[in-house]
Amino acid sequence: MYACSEYKNRPMKEPAESNEKAAPPHVRFNFGMGLIHGILFQTGMAFSAPMSVLPVFLNHFTGSQGMIGLFSSLMGGGGVLPQLFVANRLQSRPRKKPFLVVMIWVRAAIWLLLGLLAYFCPPGQSVVVLVALLVLLFGFSFAGGAASIPFTDIWGKALPATMRGRFFGHRQLWGSVMAIGAGYAVKRILANPDIPFPKNYAFLFLLSFAFIAISYIALSSVREPKGRVSTENHRISVFVKKSLRLPWEDRNFGILIGTQLAVGFGSFALPFYVLYGKNELHMATKEVGILVGVQMAGGIVSNLLCAYLSDHVGNRIVIILTAATTALIPLVALLSAGVGWTLLIVVFALIGFSTNAGAIGFTNYLLEIAPEQLRPTYIALRGTLMGLTLFLPILGGLLIDAASYRATFITTLVVSIIGLLQSTALKPVRNAVADSKGRSQA
Repeated sequence: MYACSEYKNRPMKEPAESNEKAAPPHVRFNFGMGLIHGILFQTGMAFSAPMSVLPVFLNHFTGSQGMIGLFSSLMGGGGVLPQLFVANRLQSRPRKKPFLVVMIWVRAAIWLLLGLLAYFCPPGQSVVVLVALLVLLFGFSFAGGAASIPFTDIWGKALPATMRGRFFGHRQLWGSVMAIGAGYAVKRILANPDIPFPKNYAFLFLLSFAFIAISYIALSSVREPKGRVSTENHRISVFVKKSLRLPWEDRNFGILIGTQLAVGFGSFALPFYVLYGKNELHMATKEVGILVGVQMAGGIVSNLLCAYLSDHVGNRIVIILTAATTALIPLVALLSAGVGWTLLIVVFALIGFSTNAGAIGFTNYLLEIAPEQLRPTYIALRGTLMGLTLFLPILGGLLIDAASYRATFITTLVVSIIGLLQSTALKPVRNAVADSKGRSQA
């Protein structure tokens, strides 16, 4: 099926070169629709930011940090389960958009239900609310994991390698600009005494739904090009067995996976920085909006820099930069104990920077090194293995309950440094024409 020995000895630049031989059809239209989707989706999610707004909402129903970590994990963890199954089913299909459209509208419907649940939240029924939230967030994550395979594969076909840095960068850049405004709205809504809990959060969740739904209209209109596909089908057990050999047979892919796993360990502490400020540094709840805003601002700086680096220098340097800023996050959080909650502004700026840089660097690097007909498998395997990090917030929350925030931040710092060291072992791959004179980075 995979003919991995054929690929592992092939020069790593060839996948990128094959992407650049002929421009895909409808590039300008697809670029525009994808840009609209990314901007509005990011804006929508800012109203209910999973790393700031949602944990504070959940904190009203449970005082357990481990429980909050569970919900944070569900925002990503449910997406791990369907990926290899979806890749096995879609890898032989030249058109993957119909499946994508179904999954994204399931996600939109779930966020609408989340807003309605918050609005009609029954008083004194914390267990009922928590169970309902668990089911909804798991469903949102599961549908997102299923959608991620066709979504990423489509952009691998629809855009040449020399445009992907700008594409993902500008999606996040302008989404971050609008999300800063969303952060200001979050601050005003949560501080407004005329909108009591939980209706203030319901308002935020319904605003999220509105922007997400409009973004999905744009994504649903993307014109998917045909691409090379695998002609063989296997039982899921055989498919999984063959897929798990890929990181060993394609060593650079294996290093990429290892690096992203170590960098992804940052999620061990990610949901708890805002709660650390609130519970330990005496930060007022209304200041959550400031943290959302600076997180978006950090993303803007990241997008401006990393989009250029991705297209004109290479995605390896973007990954190294991601790993470095990820390691700084817990370090600065540790220093805030002696300064005060205002230093968390730097923490959230770094979160915004590293998150957006990673989305550009890791995704584009993968699209360049993955053989086209095996791209869904590479995408799914990376997503599935990254699932090893998605439940880390549960452990991080339990460590906080058993020891302290400090212990969780120190653990995160150590593993993040390992990720930084490992990122330097990645091979540079040719991904862009550097300028009009034809210089390129190899």
